[in-house]
Amino acid sequence: MTLRIVELTQRFSPALGGVEQHVAHLATELGRAGHSVEIVTSDLSRDRPFTRIGIAPPPAPFPVRRHRAYRLLPAPHGLGILSPGMLIDALTGRADVIHAHAFGYFPTWVGALAGRLGRSKLVITAHSDEGSGTPGSLRYARWVTRGTLRQADRTVAQTEMEATRLRTLGVDPQRIEVIPTPIDLEEFHDLAPSRSPKARPVVLFVGRLYLEQKGLDLLLRALAKLPRDRQPDLRLVGEDWGSRPELERLASHLGVQDRVTITGRLSRPEVLREYASADLFVLPSRFDSFPVVLLEAMAAGLPIIATRVGGIPEVVAEGSTGLLVPPGDVDRLKEAMETALRDDSLRRSLGQAGLRAVDAYSWKRLAPRYIAMFSELARGGVTARTAPRI
Repeated sequence: MTLRIVELTQRFSPALGGVEQHVAHLATELGRAGHSVEIVTSDLSRDRPFTRIGIAPPPAPFPVRRHRAYRLLPAPHGLGILSPGMLIDALTGRADVIHAHAFGYFPTWVGALAGRLGRSKLVITAHSDEGSGTPGSLRYARWVTRGTLRQADRTVAQTEMEATRLRTLGVDPQRIEVIPTPIDLEEFHDLAPSRSPKARPVVLFVGRLYLEQKGLDLLLRALAKLPRDRQPDLRLVGEDWGSRPELERLASHLGVQDRVTITGRLSRPEVLREYASADLFVLPSRFDSFPVVLLEAMAAGLPIIATRVGGIPEVVAEGSTGLLVPPGDVDRLKEAMETALRDDSLRRSLGQAGLRAVDAYSWKRLAPRYIAMFSELARGGVTARTAPRI
């Protein structure tokens, strides 16, 4: 059965981000399986600051329709952005399945409206986290759930923790499917680690430079607490979401500016080289959902230090593939870094365990789960199948 599937996403390549990568890889796998897939998205490159794609996007092996985005409200994280063209596109097109992405973002509202009108089966992949945990954020989450997720024929959670949260918010448990975010392991097959002895070990962070979520100020403070003669070189790789000036000021204030390199946005081959040359990967998030960068670090054979938030403990096995610390605890972060940096055998053991574990997250293993779900819905199914968990 050949399916026609429309993927709705607020941003798409060349915009950077985990959701953008997820949609691109899923669309590729759907095409390889013989299904028709189209991407409906906006012309947005970044939402902090609001920036449109200024150059002709690279060609894709599937249709990509971009519609002009507008900032309606000054809401955080780009939640106040809409695109009327995306709405018209979804309501006038025909698809067996509309697959919308990202909890509370405009594409999920578009998908919910199209689903309410009965034009297509609706799947929403939430890509959600617990957020700040304030009463206001909880009220907002419940409002989003009523307006979007409850309209979906199936809601995809990336972790069991996310699935539990979605049930708490009122999503029908029978319509929740847990499918971890896959990774393109082929990118890493020929990656040659270049971790030769050097003056100082290299600690790597990859992700958006966004203090409120990623906790990079905590990482700088932990670095500064290490004895000067044992401080590693820290490389911060990723797109600036408005935090670079503050990071630079803090590094100078702490006296570690000579140990910190902020690369900004890099090309994909450059990011892979950063993974290959690092000795330790650190993700000090205050909150997070399912950071694909952890899978990438594992695929590169890197030991990991991360915070015990969101779905991270389901990805990083404490003492096996990495070390976990409480969020916001600079002292525990410093201690974990010190432990890993002084013990070469521990880093090798963690890295090798990560290489073995990451195979379970390959697109080859997980794309069929999406395809089976879409096929069942297109045949008229709405309740969840019993599916294996990893």
